[in-house]
Amino acid sequence: MAETETPGILKRLFMNPLAVRELRVACRSWKLVIILTAYLLVQGAIFSIWLFVSSDSAGLYEDPTSIGSGLFTTLAVVLVIVVMLVFPAFSSTAIASEHERKSFDLLLLTPLAPWEIALGKFFAAGIQASIFLVATVPLFAMANLFGGIKPEVFFAILWMLVLLSLLISFLGVFASSLVTKSIPAVLVTYLFALFFGMILLTVFIILMVARTLAAATFPLVAFLTDPTLNEGIYYVTTLTVSCAIYCTFLFLSTTNRLKPTSHNKSTGLRLFWTAVAIVVPVQIGAYFLMSRLPSHDAALTTLIMSALYLGALLLVPALSAPAEAPVASRRVRREMSKLPQGLVKGGGAMFFPGGARGAAHSAMLVGVGMLLLAVAGWLTFGQLESRLDDVSMVAADYAQMMEVTSSRAGTGTAMTRLMSGGIEGVKQEVVTFYGHEYNGFLLMLVAIALTVLVTSQITWRISLSGLSKSLSGVLAALMLVVWLAVPWIGEQFSGNGSLEDQKFAQFSPIHACMTSIAHGKATGRIALVDPDRAKQYELRAERLNVRWWTFTGVTAALGLGLLGLNIVSHRKVMKLVAQATANAEQRHESMPPQVTQAALEQVLQQVTQPLPDQMPPGPPMQGPPMAGPPA
Repeated sequence: MAETETPGILKRLFMNPLAVRELRVACRSWKLVIILTAYLLVQGAIFSIWLFVSSDSAGLYEDPTSIGSGLFTTLAVVLVIVVMLVFPAFSSTAIASEHERKSFDLLLLTPLAPWEIALGKFFAAGIQASIFLVATVPLFAMANLFGGIKPEVFFAILWMLVLLSLLISFLGVFASSLVTKSIPAVLVTYLFALFFGMILLTVFIILMVARTLAAATFPLVAFLTDPTLNEGIYYVTTLTVSCAIYCTFLFLSTTNRLKPTSHNKSTGLRLFWTAVAIVVPVQIGAYFLMSRLPSHDAALTTLIMSALYLGALLLVPALSAPAEAPVASRRVRREMSKLPQGLVKGGGAMFFPGGARGAAHSAMLVGVGMLLLAVAGWLTFGQLESRLDDVSMVAADYAQMMEVTSSRAGTGTAMTRLMSGGIEGVKQEVVTFYGHEYNGFLLMLVAIALTVLVTSQITWRISLSGLSKSLSGVLAALMLVVWLAVPWIGEQFSGNGSLEDQKFAQFSPIHACMTSIAHGKATGRIALVDPDRAKQYELRAERLNVRWWTFTGVTAALGLGLLGLNIVSHRKVMKLVAQATANAEQRHESMPPQVTQAALEQVLQQVTQPLPDQMPPGPPMQGPPMAGPPA
């Protein structure tokens, strides 16, 4: 029999048999046809009614541009609602239905790898979702003929809807892998779909309806509604990369759910989180290089929110990777033995399963992510300094630094200071303030890094006590919430409003982050004010410094104590495992062989002898003597 040829990687990616089967079944059923027809009828009715209401008695339109923008907005909102209500029905039962049909085990017995099974389900769900988007494009194009929508905005919003539909489809397949029943999977998918959909609808309505008011309140909104070419490219690219990050995480998590217990489930996720720790700070730095900075406060707020976002992302591997079993399976150890030992000893071992390797990988992620974010902060303040050639920018930043509102009075005060001290002197003071503020941002990064590192050690400590991976991650997450919220909430009942006077809240990472930024601002204002007010800021900066060092010292001591305790416990566990393995091997060597070579040859000889009716004629075979009747 000829050997079966293994298909290439491209064929396994784009000619997935499971995706072909799912699409054939979907196209042969009436569910997809009925839902798509009903959706197109609703969109067509909205299109017709809108045109009829907007026209006069003679069938003419007074303002076609307003009709085009309003019609495009309405069709886009309806499509978002369809994405929230219809798409989960196609993807949330992808794997759960296999359990209900009792065909999931048969699916695992096919030559398809777990990642091919997950990819086939994702492809089928994504293609079904794209049918609705493709069917809607002619209506959007007809609305665009009336005008009122710029071509770049038209394609950008369509691309955002494509990304949303893909994200909902991937989320539905992942939810389907968590349970064995379709109804719970559908409910979980609908909850997440409604959450993402409501956020998108809120942002979309603000940008399209109240963008003038929103732009006056939040200057960054103006750059979303009227972006330059570089800003438009950045926004579309960032949304695409962010959607790819979330979809990749859902794909890897679904694949791990399909793998057997002994398989390697960690390397893919750890490589993914390493890429996230690099890509997210690069995106943040690219924003400040490619986008216009409306004001100093807006740029600093964006930078702070980006740091918090990256810290929240790094908490996910910190709550999961150290919770793995301390010893990898025999299959994984065999895979590691085949790799070059220089690669394994040079840091590659942290990408393989194991609680200790997971803790080391989390520490590496924190170091890389925070270092790159510090570079992004340096780029941010460099861009702020490049704006200071404009006198109005210097006046606006100086007014914000002196805690003067950006009204006409505040700007007038800043302009008076410019006229009396000269633009170069004031500009140097602003640059000095930037330097102190950047130092405060670095202190904030240290607080976030310590929080993530201690969280990973807590997770590792709980897993070494013998609890499962999921339970260890849940308990560590609950302890993190208590650590964040309890000191902060408890301080609200003490009546201490200012940061430098709060004592109980200083043990919360939230307070540490706020203290870091406030310390940078207070230190920077010392060089801007007169000596009498400088003493006030010096006292405030000193108190804030004490609060920050208290949090840092306590958190660092806690982290080091947990690290030492975890290392001792890990060594004990590894020693017990090595002793148990040695005992098992010794018992195996001391056991006599069950079947010797001579006995095996005798059995084979008896099996290969011909049957009695096939033997050639001759003297009968002499058998063993028959035993006599029992006495």
